[in-house]
Amino acid sequence: MGLNISVYRNAEFGDVDCSNGGITGKFTKLNVVNVSGPFEPQPDCPPVMIVDDRPMGRPYPKLVPAIWDTVEEIWIRAPGWFMAGGNYAGTSDSRFRSEGMTAGILPVHDRVEN
Repeated sequence: MGLNISVYRNAEFGDVDCSNGGITGKFTKLNVVNVSGPFEPQPDCPPVMIVDDRPMGRPYPKLVPAIWDTVEEIWIRAPGWFMAGGNYAGTSDSRFRSEGMTAGILPVHDRVEN
């Protein structure tokens, strides 16, 4: 079970998708599967995970697409190299902030270049 969050993107861009086909260019809400909450991912609310790769040794939490590992039966980070597509996601729900973040909004790394 996860927590639903809202996608924030610049309305001035209109139909321009800076995520290059990423999930934030298609959906207005996401489900964070590694934060405790009452919701499951749905077709209109795809799964993401909070990860912290700590570039240069400093915390850098971000959201990345997630998939269900049928062998281990756990949510894992989707394979591939994802970069920030310019969109953010978050919520005012305190469960989201309790995961070590100092803000209720995070960048979504969902852009893939071919």
